[in-house]
Amino acid sequence: MLELTLRLVVSLTIVVGLLLVLARFGARRFHGQAGALVRVVHRQPLSRTSSVAVVTVGSRVLVLGTTEHQVSILTELEPEEIDLDVLAEAEALPVAEPRTHRVIDTRELAEIVEARDPLAGSVLSAQTWRQAFQVATQAAGRATSRRAS
Repeated sequence: MLELTLRLVVSLTIVVGLLLVLARFGARRFHGQAGALVRVVHRQPLSRTSSVAVVTVGSRVLVLGTTEHQVSILTELEPEEIDLDVLAEAEALPVAEPRTHRVIDTRELAEIVEARDPLAGSVLSAQTWRQAFQVATQAAGRATSRRAS
């Protein structure tokens, strides 16, 4: 039992050590160099494939529009026009989208919840079975009323 515990501790120590080494080398590789000539100050995605980026190149500050296929210079700013510290803080804060408030009824709320169900429309969805049951009972009711008349 002691041997098994010792092996477990040694194995975990090796794995954690490897993770720390990989994290250190990965941080250097993906964060860029401290004294780099080109530095991305802020990036704001506009859609899945396009964004606007504020980039410093030496002493110049450029606003770039980027897509999958090209990078365009939108404008050049004076370094005094932007406060890089405020911009860095703004990047960390979540941006709330403006919303309009309206009253919805329970049926519309149920439709919204159904639309968010990842199983909606599949055989595994409870709502699919409810709808199938409703259609079957309505069809049976129509067939019974036709036979009666």
